[in-house]
Amino acid sequence: MNVPNNMSLLSFSLNFEGIPQTLASKLYRIRKSMTSIRKANKLDVSRVWEIRTQAILKTCVSHYSDNTVISWANSPMPIDFDEILVNLGAIVLEDQECIVGFGFVDTENGSLESIFVDPSFIGRGYGKKIAHELISIAKESGLHSLQLSSSLNAIKFYESLGFIAGEKTFWTHPSGFKLGCAPMTKVI
Repeated sequence: MNVPNNMSLLSFSLNFEGIPQTLASKLYRIRKSMTSIRKANKLDVSRVWEIRTQAILKTCVSHYSDNTVISWANSPMPIDFDEILVNLGAIVLEDQECIVGFGFVDTENGSLESIFVDPSFIGRGYGKKIAHELISIAKESGLHSLQLSSSLNAIKFYESLGFIAGEKTFWTHPSGFKLGCAPMTKVI
């Protein structure tokens, strides 16, 4: 089968008329199994920050003003962000060895600190895969519940994982602007 240079074999096969559904399902499972989760390291910082910025720009516009989104996305990376990632045991999800998402949980404070997925990869279950791994890490550390502060656009995502939202409130970003958010908790 000839596959155009700009298409993967899987995307070509799944879009090819007449392919048996069972084969398409098997190809999808193979493709999905090509993801892996590993601990983040200092070399991942640039890609992780890029994912965070792109996710804010593309997914937060539905719940925040343009000015807020731009301020948030353009806020500078903390000088010690690489240490934060490593010290909190951040994880990255790779799809064919390319980092497409990340997250971390603060087991000392019992809080899920962040989950971001590259907007090009949203809808593939990667956010849930990261979340389930972080919840497992929290359980293994002896936690019985997790808390988080959700951006307004992510509330439904966290609810789908069993988190319960409290009343909406505001968080002041270190750069000085306010972000609407919702405190959420989950028994794990």
